[in-house]
Amino acid sequence: MALQGPAQAATPGWEMGAMSVPQAQKTSQGAGITVAVLDTGIQTNHPALKGRATEGPDILGGADKTASSYGDHGTAMASNVLEVAPQAKVLGLRVLSDDNAGSEQTLTDGIRYAAEHGADVISISLGMEGISASFDSELDAAVQYALAKGIPVVNGAGNSGDVENMDDNEVAFPSGDPGVVTVAAVNSGGQRVSFSTVHNYVDVAAPGADVTAAKAGTQGTDLIDGTSPATALTAGVVALIRAKHPQLAPYQITQVLERTASTRKQGYNPQTGYGTVNAQAALAAAAELKPAKSMPVGSTGAGKHFGSGDDGTSARVPYGMDSELTLVAVAFAAIGLLVCVGGFFLFRSGRRKRREWEQQQRQGVGAPQPPSMVSY
Repeated sequence: MALQGPAQAATPGWEMGAMSVPQAQKTSQGAGITVAVLDTGIQTNHPALKGRATEGPDILGGADKTASSYGDHGTAMASNVLEVAPQAKVLGLRVLSDDNAGSEQTLTDGIRYAAEHGADVISISLGMEGISASFDSELDAAVQYALAKGIPVVNGAGNSGDVENMDDNEVAFPSGDPGVVTVAAVNSGGQRVSFSTVHNYVDVAAPGADVTAAKAGTQGTDLIDGTSPATALTAGVVALIRAKHPQLAPYQITQVLERTASTRKQGYNPQTGYGTVNAQAALAAAAELKPAKSMPVGSTGAGKHFGSGDDGTSARVPYGMDSELTLVAVAFAAIGLLVCVGGFFLFRSGRRKRREWEQQQRQGVGAPQPPSMVSY
């Protein structure tokens, strides 16, 4: 499990204007909404969180909550949610340590706990990625359980997209699971930040470079980078929408985010989805929707709040290859080819010599024993 964090440069606080949040807050500030922040835990006494955040159980276990660095990442994420939705509440759930100790199971348990204990939005600024990462049925089932209860799940695309610097642009989960609002990171110019992972399950983008966030162990803030803050900011926008339109299904909220994003008219691209989230426009679009028919949790199709998909992208989107891994693969391929060619000629040579020996035997001419055939 990896935290989602490198970057660019901009004026502190630029993220709010870039997402039209001040205008959106005239309509909604997230009152009555609880956002579960699944992360490294939170410091509820930080000024940016005080009175608006509670901490749930330590699902990972073993936390030293007296350490000044406790919940460093999670505290920052909670502050980003509340910056967008100042009247919302945050429920912090520790599913990961600040040194990246965690698992599919702790994340799965965290999602289910949030869904069963009053969360209206689930914000996940971390994910399962790497060579061993793959689709996990239990994790996906937890996501679908939350969606079936009408709870949107927001997750970052990941920070492995800088293939020129040997990143692997890895598929990650739960961002790759159906129904998740997957968020890429953009800079103040609206362009994808180089680290932001590129895949065709990216829905939208949000500020992810030089974003202001609470700094654990202090009374102040810091500038952070990654698809992590992009995720938390987007979760805040979802909280604004849910506060005004609580009956909308998760897939409907995803649709309004996509349909009102900055580059929707230019079409979809796997780097930033439909572009930067526009909170004001998304709220206005949500007001025009009729809530989808709800289905009981556990019934057939109950989890299908993610809709049929409308971006028109292919199943796979090419994005380049890791140059170091490519060189290694080419080298091994060349060695394998040489071994195969050498084996072929040895095989032919062995058969020729055997035929010569058999002919000599028929002619009664003495000869050494036939060469043995060996495998490499």
